[in-house]
Amino acid sequence: MSRILQVFLENESALKRYLGRFFPRADDIDDIAQETFLKAFAAESRQDIHAPKAFLFRIAKNTALNEISKKSRTSTEYIEDSGPLDVLEDDSQVPVDDQVCARQKLGAFSDAVASLPTQCRRVFLLRKVYGLSHKEIAERQGISVSTVEKHLANGLLKCSQYLRRQGHLLEDFGVPQNSKGATSARR
Repeated sequence: MSRILQVFLENESALKRYLGRFFPRADDIDDIAQETFLKAFAAESRQDIHAPKAFLFRIAKNTALNEISKKSRTSTEYIEDSGPLDVLEDDSQVPVDDQVCARQKLGAFSDAVASLPTQCRRVFLLRKVYGLSHKEIAERQGISVSTVEKHLANGLLKCSQYLRRQGHLLEDFGVPQNSKGATSARR
């Protein structure tokens, strides 16, 4: 058995926890872990690896940083790419199934925000993530305050529609529903 394969199998869960510092989505963690193994395995065939565990973790870090850098160059800004959720949650107090559910909700909401038109998404993120006032957003984006308000309303509506189409209950995201199942916000 390959030494890298053996070390990877022995340390797979630790490696994935380490990658969880960079990526909150399990799919991203699995992808980077797999890419890490492939790169390390290929390197092992070309050279002798003296410290395979350290080598594996170094490749994981470099691969994760490259992926983050690649994502930061795209025009889409995902909320979930802002960093690990450990800052927001105390893992010792939150049950694992609640953590998984919260991460799934965050992923779904991030996808909904990512689907917004560019200007609408920027306004939405500046308000909802960075907490800027309507006036501050208008000044930064070179638009009127009423345009900011229209983008925010449109963003909420489009995110609600996106989540509903994906089969999510809007109540799970804190969106109140009226008795007919429609959102309480004006359309």
